[in-house]
Amino acid sequence: MYKSIIFFFLIIFIFLTKHLFAFEKNNFVISTSHPLASKIGKEILVNGGNAIDAAITVQMVLNLVEPQSSGIGGGGFLLYFDKKNSSLNFYDGRETAPSNIKKKFFLNDNNMPLNFYEIAIGGKAIGVPGLLSMLELAHNNHGNLEWESLFYPAIKLAENGFKISPRLNKQIEKDKYLYLFPKTKKYFYKNKSESNKSNEYLTNNEFAETLKIISKKKSKGFYEGKIAKNIVHTIQNSPIKKGVMNLNDLKKYKAKKRDPLCGKYREYKVCSSSLPSAGGFSILQILGILEEFNLSNNTIKEDIHLIVEASKYSYKDRYKYLGDPDFSNIEIDKLLSKKYLKNISKQISRKKKIDINSKKEITTFIPTSTTHFSILDQEGNVVSITSSIENAFGSRLMTNGFLLNNQLSDFNFKKEKNFFKNNIIEPNKKPLSSMSPTIIFDKNNNIKMVIGSPGGKSIIMYVIKTIIAVIDWDMNIQQAINFPNFSISNNKVILEKNKFNNEIKQYLLSLNHLIVEKELNSGLNGFEFNKNKLLGAADKRRNGLVLYK
Repeated sequence: MYKSIIFFFLIIFIFLTKHLFAFEKNNFVISTSHPLASKIGKEILVNGGNAIDAAITVQMVLNLVEPQSSGIGGGGFLLYFDKKNSSLNFYDGRETAPSNIKKKFFLNDNNMPLNFYEIAIGGKAIGVPGLLSMLELAHNNHGNLEWESLFYPAIKLAENGFKISPRLNKQIEKDKYLYLFPKTKKYFYKNKSESNKSNEYLTNNEFAETLKIISKKKSKGFYEGKIAKNIVHTIQNSPIKKGVMNLNDLKKYKAKKRDPLCGKYREYKVCSSSLPSAGGFSILQILGILEEFNLSNNTIKEDIHLIVEASKYSYKDRYKYLGDPDFSNIEIDKLLSKKYLKNISKQISRKKKIDINSKKEITTFIPTSTTHFSILDQEGNVVSITSSIENAFGSRLMTNGFLLNNQLSDFNFKKEKNFFKNNIIEPNKKPLSSMSPTIIFDKNNNIKMVIGSPGGKSIIMYVIKTIIAVIDWDMNIQQAINFPNFSISNNKVILEKNKFNNEIKQYLLSLNHLIVEKELNSGLNGFEFNKNKLLGAADKRRNGLVLYK
């Protein structure tokens, strides 16, 4: 009889273990902003690749199908959780300013900064690309599959062609600068007046050849040799604003492994990108300020006000203190200390907005470029990566089948009072970024959530919204991503157009917020463990797709 009882409880235990714990060793999830990238990335995982392997292939595919957003002509940040060693690694592939760059290139005759598009278009604002160096460094440390094999899918896709998505077609049609550059114009336009149309196939044999070289020579094939010479020639002979990057700038570029930035929020450990990204810093600051308040799904409109107010203070600190850590001694721990953040929280009113005297530094440019994707592999390893060429189509200069970035526009070019001093452009320096690949752990150091987004300086707001919605508003990750976006610009609140109800709008107006409605097209892609069940999510604002096994 006792044996029967023991056997009965054993069966119950096995049943509960199987059904309560949805994540098992062979489960994986991948979430990207393009269906083709998700499907091809899944194949890498199915065929024995890990999260790093899949990330490299996904990025090459995205370079093809989302050329306006990211690629090897730009940079990125990668956060990697090594399950076996329970370690977190942050890889910095941010672009650097060329050695011959000068601040005066970006100032007008009155010694004032040029406007954004006067800076961004052409050769002057191109930083030394860092993405490939970063991916190779991460692969050397963590990859499973052979480097060369990870490029086959993108090479095949480039040679055979892919369908132009409606989103890409729309961005080609509305862009005002692509036609100014012969190679770029030839690729994106059939003739003078007609762009490539949605659902038509686009091939890129030049990019296929580039990938073949990189697959065999690794990043050395990019930073030296034929590809490097073509990059430099293209930049130095740009039809608009000739650049100054040289071969030595490319040859000496090396991605860096840095410590991730981590902090506590409620019972969770939140980890994100460290400097030169301001993203992780701002996320931890905002959450640290908000931890002094009770947030819940019954007070969402009140919480939005608190998030906005906390963000104002954090953005102000960003512009006042942050920059490339290799050029400035920044007291980051002090700015993230509980005492400092608690003091800020005391200055926030629940009953009205506060105008922060920050002149024009809190500006929110809402770009349509950059991409983020999140991957969990069969072994429990995680990649959270955000990559970019900055503006849509970057500098608009194309070489070797890919677009070059305009990341130097992320620098500041003139100090204003006590703002911007650590982000003023200098040779070999990295500009501040808002890219925020993020991983959240529970109190037992298990993965709770992985998230990130494109969106310029609004990346921070999109990620914060999603974290708060999951942790405080009791939403699952897809509901959190779907929740309307909001951001800040100066002392204005930007609301996602036609997404917020009148109750929330009227509440914010009653607190004297100035409201502007705009398109806020995030690209939030990630996953969470919700009551031990693995839930992936993709942002439909950018046609994202999440796939499981």
